Amino acid sequence: MDLREIIRNSETTVFGHEPVQESLNLKNEIKQFSIDPLEEYIEKVNDLESNMFCGDVGRYLQSFSWYQLSLKRTLNIASITKRYNSEVKYHPKNQKYSNRQKQIVEVYKQFVPYGELDFQNLLIHSYLLLERTIALSRRFLTLEELPSFTSFSKHKNFFKKSSTKNLSDNDYGKYISNKTDWFEIPLKVLRDKYLMHSAEKHLLYHGWSPDANCDLTMTVILLNLSSSQEEHLKNVKVIQFSPRRLARDINEFLIRFSSFALQTI
Repeated sequence: MDLREIIRNSETTVFGHEPVQESLNLKNEIKQFSIDPLEEYIEKVNDLESNMFCGDVGRYLQSFSWYQLSLKRTLNIASITKRYNSEVKYHPKNQKYSNRQKQIVEVYKQFVPYGELDFQNLLIHSYLLLERTIALSRRFLTLEELPSFTSFSKHKNFFKKSSTKNLSDNDYGKYISNKTDWFEIPLKVLRDKYLMHSAEKHLLYHGWSPDANCDLTMTVILLNLSSSQEEHLKNVKVIQFSPRRLARDINEFLIRFSSFALQTI
């Protein structure tokens, strides 16, 4: 079933990421998610040809670099927007800015106009990173039947639909099947249905989650298209996308993937 129909047919209203509750320490968070969990595995593989000539290793390293650059920009947007709102936005018009406030305004002007672009770029490069990560699983999966190594969606569906004893007992397959629901919603549905392909009518906005005022999220509202225009905003469904939550999901996935891969060396 189409992911949008699954969302619409559910009794749940809000889908996607749970906002991150912790305050954002920009320096620490950028540092944490700039470390590649697959670094040890790639060093042990030591495939210099694949790295140099854009084989599976080279393409993975490229996509991880693009992903972390995209993530860094969205984290910066969240940080500077928070500072701007708390220290500048409601500053009296008849009073001069302090030096700190002037700096905040300058940084705000640099980052915020690109906010929507950067959030969308993060969707694209996160998706790309996942597909280039599972390409590396060709090096350690030894099953009689093998999944797709180019499509994360097909790769996952292979393990979900598998009925043979060998596949159902495979720890890697279990993890991909049961612990990556965040891939379909919000990542895949937003990337496929509202970014890359012709999208239906919807509303999109960026703002602070009411449950976590340190997490700047992108929210897509699926309109009630079966009713009259006046009722489009009744009984709507909401998909939340949080760069901070996605970073945690992907980091956990890469750590687990690296663990499975290292067991084969």
